[in-house]
Amino acid sequence: MPKEIKIKIPTPEDVVSEEFVEHLANAYRELLLAARCLIDNQIKKVEEKAANPKELKKIEIK
Repeated sequence: MPKEIKIKIPTPEDVVSEEFVEHLANAYRELLLAARCLIDNQIKKVEEKAANPKELKKIEIK
């Protein structure tokens, strides 16, 4: 008579607590806010350069 072996595969709820999921979601939000800060800063630099274009000077080399 064959013996039966049962293996229980844990679900995500068995491994990860609700508190962990909440912290992970908050960390992801902070990461996105940091990325937005970088993007906003680069946009600001581009807009400043467009508003104040540098003048080109002709330099004669002899």
